[in-house]
Amino acid sequence: MDVDLGGRRSPGDDADGQPAEEEGGLGAMRRLEEAMGPAVRKGGHRLPPLPGDPDYAVFVSTIGDPTVLWEDMPSRPDGLDGAGDGTDPEQARLISLAEALESYTNSFCRPELVRWATAQELGDEAVDLDVLPRCSPTEPADEAAWLVQPDKSLPQRWVRGWSLTRERPVWVPVSYVWLSTRHEAIGERIGHPISTGCAIHFDLHQALLNGACEAIERDAISLVWLRRLELPEIDVSGEPALREEQRRVRDGFVDYRFYDATSDIGVPTVYAVVLSDHDDRPGQLVMCATGPDPVEVVRKIYREAASSRVALQAPHAVPDDPKNFTSVLHGAIHMGDPGEREAFDFLLRRPRPTRRLADLPTAPPGSSAEQLSWIVERLAAADAEAITVELTTDEARAYGYRSVRVIVPQLMPLSFAHRNRHLDHPRLHRAPAAMGLVSHPEPGLDPDPDPQPFA
Repeated sequence: MDVDLGGRRSPGDDADGQPAEEEGGLGAMRRLEEAMGPAVRKGGHRLPPLPGDPDYAVFVSTIGDPTVLWEDMPSRPDGLDGAGDGTDPEQARLISLAEALESYTNSFCRPELVRWATAQELGDEAVDLDVLPRCSPTEPADEAAWLVQPDKSLPQRWVRGWSLTRERPVWVPVSYVWLSTRHEAIGERIGHPISTGCAIHFDLHQALLNGACEAIERDAISLVWLRRLELPEIDVSGEPALREEQRRVRDGFVDYRFYDATSDIGVPTVYAVVLSDHDDRPGQLVMCATGPDPVEVVRKIYREAASSRVALQAPHAVPDDPKNFTSVLHGAIHMGDPGEREAFDFLLRRPRPTRRLADLPTAPPGSSAEQLSWIVERLAAADAEAITVELTTDEARAYGYRSVRVIVPQLMPLSFAHRNRHLDHPRLHRAPAAMGLVSHPEPGLDPDPDPQPFA
């Protein structure tokens, strides 16, 4: 796949023009410590596993104060950290550094790349605001709601991106790009900052592939919970490729239930409910992953569930009223209470249809570029456009890393702001039928819906 992100170095090349892959995965990742430098990096530390949890290495790395490099940033943004998990502690530590660097690169607006305009002025050179996710009429009517409906006549800031689908440049609203960007006009209040579609890698195509998969994953997370989709359960008990993972969990106190959440897009997606009867926090946890290979998708869920469970054990302030939930952790902590398990009955109750991993679609074998092309084609077949914006900072680029955001406006977004869940987005109404699944209730009809449990 041809990707033009502004005439920059070809995918996978390091600062000297040599392919980063030649150093091997861990070798290239170790350059992260040089790329971040002591001025902005707080070294990764390992978190102890919870009693009864599988033995996965979990590391957290944190960015220090990047305002030493970004003088126009008045204060340090929150959330500049990253988690890494896996069976190899060194790899898990380096992944946490990569995640922290990703958070850093997607946090700072680049004013020199920004253009003020209305959508009407930009015409077909810009993302069509009519396809962006919309809140239902009752959501903006809430006095505490923050979002407004996209309006083509209102000025806002735009940044140039690249349509992977149409292979042409396209202007994207700044609100959909950088995380720590303050809204500077009412026309920009069309989306809450969230990291969906952000990815970093020394191979540009792999970064784009990861970002596209995350956009598809977040679409599934929202669809499953908001429409209470009755997904088929996946039986992984006899899967030989997962013997090591099952060995790790066999002697613990955590039960994993896997479900086929592959949507009409056709990219393997697995939704999971992780149950623990020996913990009061979390008694149940939602996980989800998307990728070209269903086996690797399940492996990812096993790994990431370990770090998510550790994160939810730390003390966090949670509003009493779910309507005031805005944090990535609020809903997960609230719904993780064992007393809330009944809300998961639409997934947990049995009997239900059962599938094997071999029943899920699998991408054709090939390079990251070939698999990216396959996913972009799958999105296009569902009338969805994949658009990317490069977020790479000078420090990341100097050490051969590429940071991107992939935006798919037609997919259902994941929202942690309970008052703004985009309940009028057409995808929320059409996708369940396209997937051939039973769904309930109709969005917006439940007067007191349970908050999103994913974190």
